[in-house]
Amino acid sequence: MAAYNYQTVQPPLSTWPEHASRNNATGTDVDVLDRMKIREICEGWGCYRDAAEWNNYRSMFHDDAYIATSWKQGPIDEFIKASKEGFEKGNEFMYILHRIIGQTVDVHGTRAVSKMKVTITCRFTFDGIEMDNDADCRFFFLLEKRQGKWGVVFYTLLFDKDRFTPVNPDRTFKIPEEEVAKYPSGYRYLAWAEAKIGSPPKMDLNSHGKERDILYGKCKDWLDGKGVRPNLTGEDVVEY
Repeated sequence: MAAYNYQTVQPPLSTWPEHASRNNATGTDVDVLDRMKIREICEGWGCYRDAAEWNNYRSMFHDDAYIATSWKQGPIDEFIKASKEGFEKGNEFMYILHRIIGQTVDVHGTRAVSKMKVTITCRFTFDGIEMDNDADCRFFFLLEKRQGKWGVVFYTLLFDKDRFTPVNPDRTFKIPEEEVAKYPSGYRYLAWAEAKIGSPPKMDLNSHGKERDILYGKCKDWLDGKGVRPNLTGEDVVEY
C-alpha cells in the first residue's frame, strides 16, 4: 500500500492566538471594519497580480514587505520585478493564476494575520504539450497598521495537494515518479515543473510537514507583538 502523505491534524494549541479578534466570536463591531479592510487587501493578490495591475498590487504592501513563494523569495519590489519578467517569458516560464476561495482574519491591536484558501493554477508547456498544475494551498499574510493604514509585511504559503493534467485530454506527458517523489507531498508536481523551467522550488512549504507548526507559531508571535523574521516556514533566518 502506498504511503499516505496528507495527514491533517490540529495545530498545537500553543500556536493559537487566543487574544485576537476573529469572525465576530470576539471583539466588537468596530473590529469587523478592520477585518473587512484586511480581507480586501489580501484578495488583491490574485485580482491585481493576475491582471498585471502592478500599481494596485504594490499598494497592498508596506515598503519593507518580504515575499516567499515556491519560486521566488525576497523584498516586494524584487518580487514584482520577477513577476513581470515571468509574464514576459511566455511559455518558457509558467502562466500563474489564482482562484480565491475564502479567508479568515485574526486582529490584535495593530497587527493581523489573514489565512486565505487559494488554488494556484499554473500553465506549463513541455515538449509542445500544454499542462495545467492545480495546487490547493493556504496563503498567509502578516499585516500591520502603520499611520492608520493596514499593509502586508510578510507573505508566504503552505501547499495541501496538487495535480498535473494536460490541457488537451487527447495528449499525454509522462512524468517519472522517481523524479517527483523527492519533492514535498503538498506540491510535488509543481515543484518538479518549477525545477524543469530553471526555478528551483523552495522546499519547506508543505502543509503536511513540520513547517506548518513553525509558521503557525510565528503567526502567533506576530499577533503578540513579537519580532518576526523570515524564513517563516523554517528555522533558518534569511537576511533581507
